[in-house]
Amino acid sequence: MSAPYPIRIRLSEDKNDLVISWSDGRECRYPMPLLRKKCPCATCLAERDSKGPLYIPLFTGDALTLKDVAQQGNYAIQLTWRDGHHTGIYDYAYLLDLCAEISGSTDNES
Repeated sequence: MSAPYPIRIRLSEDKNDLVISWSDGRECRYPMPLLRKKCPCATCLAERDSKGPLYIPLFTGDALTLKDVAQQGNYAIQLTWRDGHHTGIYDYAYLLDLCAEISGSTDNES
């Protein structure tokens, strides 16, 4: 069986979540602060690693507002934030892991 892939990507009505409907029937709501905090780009990873496990980045306004979501091949999406940050490539496996993390802590998975 093939790995799940997005069949629909949209913003929630209040624009506070990225909502992804997956080919296996799941629908996951990704809060903007979580997506930004968990950005997988090298710059963000290095910043988190250098600050230690208790580091909590604070993002507001444009840093939490999506400007664009672009497909990257058949494996990922690239998020561009209004503050100009655009180097995070969120592969599907990573997004599914985040979905499991979210659904384990709150009721964000439908």
